[in-house]
Amino acid sequence: MSGSVVTLPSVNDQLTWIDRIIDVTGWHQEIEDGAGWEQVEAEIGVAFPSDFKDLCRRFVPGSFYAYLQLLRSTREREPGDLLRMWAYCRSESFAAVYAPYGIYGSDKGSGLIQWGADQVEGRYYWLADRTVEPERWPVAAQKGGGDPWHLFDMSTTEFIYRMIADPEFEPFTVADRSRRAFYLPHGQTISSAAEWDALTNPSRDS
Repeated sequence: MSGSVVTLPSVNDQLTWIDRIIDVTGWHQEIEDGAGWEQVEAEIGVAFPSDFKDLCRRFVPGSFYAYLQLLRSTREREPGDLLRMWAYCRSESFAAVYAPYGIYGSDKGSGLIQWGADQVEGRYYWLADRTVEPERWPVAAQKGGGDPWHLFDMSTTEFIYRMIADPEFEPFTVADRSRRAFYLPHGQTISSAAEWDALTNPSRDS
């Protein structure tokens, strides 16, 4: 079942959505070179939104709120590798899961390309179209396999920001008005309620 397209008003200031994500999480690192995307884009046959690639350069592999993970050009074909996931999704045995859109391919005018996944069953895609600028692709999101599709007429980074910072962004928000969002690099874990409280403390240092 396809869903209606959701459009929300943008925040009217000079900050980019990446700036807002950095601000709300308090995450800072040296910007990486972003190598590897050219090969992935060439194999899939389309360029990806530049804001998503820039966000991956600003954040090491990990997860937002210990919940949302971005797929990347890992070059090792790891579980979080975007190209590996795209190839997996293209298996004919999964075709019904992606109806009515289907998975993007060079032989199609449009289709889904997965860019993220959460710790439950949520999956996040671009509804890619090679005749449309990548920055204008809507986000297609699904809470779980077989659940209704939700289409959002917004950039990938706006979607991520609203997911981790906007408590009214239903049904995908994980934001809590009394808590601060954070970013957890791979290899780090949260092993106690005290650690969770420290990470989500609104008064914590960046």
